[in-house]
Amino acid sequence: MYSIWEKLERKERATLLSVYAASVVLAGLLGYGWGRGEPTHPVQTASLSAGGLAEVVDLSQPPQPEAHSAKPFEPVVVENSPSETLVVHVAGAVKKSGVYRLAPNSRVADAIEQAGGATANADLDALNLAEPLVDGQKIHVPRKGETPPPNTTAHKPAASPAPRTETPQATTVRFPIDLNTATPEQLEAIPGIGPVLAQRIVEYRKMHGKFQSVDDLLEVHGIGRKRLENMRPYVTVK
Repeated sequence: MYSIWEKLERKERATLLSVYAASVVLAGLLGYGWGRGEPTHPVQTASLSAGGLAEVVDLSQPPQPEAHSAKPFEPVVVENSPSETLVVHVAGAVKKSGVYRLAPNSRVADAIEQAGGATANADLDALNLAEPLVDGQKIHVPRKGETPPPNTTAHKPAASPAPRTETPQATTVRFPIDLNTATPEQLEAIPGIGPVLAQRIVEYRKMHGKFQSVDDLLEVHGIGRKRLENMRPYVTVK
């Protein structure tokens, strides 16, 4: 009758021998540690693989937490609604006379800069460049030797918007006006025409006679082709 050992296959015998050898080595290490009075380390767990080899797992170290990728903080951007703008009229001794939109809390100096800056003959000392702007304001930059018209930088805007054919200075003016009969005050009612240029038109008429056509305005000093086209809808010759 055969013994159990003889009935085992070669692979099973090798597995048993490996387990036995590992047990002997472990027992020897534990006995060596107890004999020296040193604290023992946590027992390592051994598991057998299919091939009979032991895989040793070290339990003496604490498990390492899994690294989680931290999502970077993304600031929330809140867009403010655009602030109300100021609409002002810049005229006189500036490079680009016209109507401009500026940010709140802007000053007279900002409006002049928006209009391309003052011309070489501008009298900036006649203005308060630090004066705050208000909506609907007109800033007239006088030329040197020119008396600025009154209330060009008044803080109170008009109670209601004036019609396109009228201005606060001459509410009775009806466009188009006749160049041969218009007064300086009526000519000033034309957008972009100041008192100096209005006086030059009247003086030219006195010296050279009546205007034969609107294009004759090109002979007046200070009126170029672009300004003439801006004035054309407001003037006529009868």
